[in-house]
Amino acid sequence: MKTLDELKKDFGAFYPTGYMVVGFNDPADAKMVLQDLMEQGQKSGEGMELSSQQMIDFAERNLAEAGVIANLGTSLTTVQAFLDAAKKGAHFLILPTLDEPAAERVSAAIHRVPFVLAERYHQLAIETVR
Repeated sequence: MKTLDELKKDFGAFYPTGYMVVGFNDPADAKMVLQDLMEQGQKSGEGMELSSQQMIDFAERNLAEAGVIANLGTSLTTVQAFLDAAKKGAHFLILPTLDEPAAERVSAAIHRVPFVLAERYHQLAIETVR
């Protein structure tokens, strides 16, 4: 898994195409999702886990550094939603959803526990997962 800063950006805004970013109120729920996905064959290290503080630090830096053009899309609005959730204590996972079977596995896993928000990044759109 790449680091946060290595994941794709869109005009400087965080835009990790092929990944889903999920926020949880309880870090134990995030760990349950990771365990579930590993039992289904996901390799260790394919997902990224972030504490509230790690997301706050990243999101604040990303919002400050993003280019003017990034404001035209929804990328920065989504990063702001991550920041807001992190400030309320949310814990995050960034999970690969490179194809539909992977996205379905991740979606099924996150729906087994309560989550605050989930955003799947496609090539040209950000999909809110409900």
